[in-house]
Amino acid sequence: MFSAVASHSTKGIINTTTYPVDKPFAVKAVHSVKGEPSRTFMKDVQVAYDAQSGCWKTEASYLWPYKGTLRFYAVSPIVDAFCPETDKGINIQWSIPTEAETQTDLCFAEVSERCTRHSAIVPVVFSHALSQICIKARTLKQYTSTQKEGDIVEENEVSVILDSVLLKGIISKGCFNQETPAWTTDADATTDYWIYKSTEGLPLGCDKNNVPVLTRIATMLFIPQQLGSEACIQEWHHVHIHTVQKNTSTGEILEDVSYNIPKSSPVRLDKACKQWKMDYKYTFRIAVGMEDPELSAAVTDWTENKEIILGDE
Repeated sequence: MFSAVASHSTKGIINTTTYPVDKPFAVKAVHSVKGEPSRTFMKDVQVAYDAQSGCWKTEASYLWPYKGTLRFYAVSPIVDAFCPETDKGINIQWSIPTEAETQTDLCFAEVSERCTRHSAIVPVVFSHALSQICIKARTLKQYTSTQKEGDIVEENEVSVILDSVLLKGIISKGCFNQETPAWTTDADATTDYWIYKSTEGLPLGCDKNNVPVLTRIATMLFIPQQLGSEACIQEWHHVHIHTVQKNTSTGEILEDVSYNIPKSSPVRLDKACKQWKMDYKYTFRIAVGMEDPELSAAVTDWTENKEIILGDE
């Protein structure tokens, strides 16, 4: 017999560092034996956290097969929209919706162990079949300044406001093969995702030491893929400038004007990263201001035990 154990958190890590123990997830499993048709071993079985044992487990126990391989799929939050192709045993079709809150994490695990060789509980360690994409934004620098010439002082208060961010040309459909494991995708099946859009805008500023503050905009889940030349971040922002010029000796206000400078630029994703890999989190940082935007990326696994740095951190 065995109980399923979740040692790799699923979608919960998007907003938290650990998977919430009050959120069960669903598991399906396919049993494969060489030379025989694959069959469904577990179907839509709920896995919940058991406080007494301190692990994630199914309500019922299952007899472990004497031979062959069990391939597990897990989804969080629980949905009915996925079904492994049991005739092949390892393939599953998947697509990514445009809204982050409706996205479901797909995880997988594989165990080949004869029933005479394991203890009462067999750990099933899940890995993510998807990539996690986190978009953050900051200003390029502090633009507010004061200039003085004789009795004339000019104060320029400059604010950078992020209006919207669009992630364009992202492959959103694919077929996951667990045996490899790898994805096959259709390069024509692309989708645009609004990462951020607001009529009020998001002010991007600096801290008390004039260091730009990095702000998280959104986190999404995507199918791993090569990034084509059309994949890009399209951002819109504006710079608000308030200029006051006065004579310090007389107190006379010589000038008091405010105006906006709108700016928009696409930034290719492949300049910061060539491809997305399963089980990794990609943090794209876009810096905007009065100059051309800058883009850099940091790559870590979901539990952040290993790290590859691309660009500045």
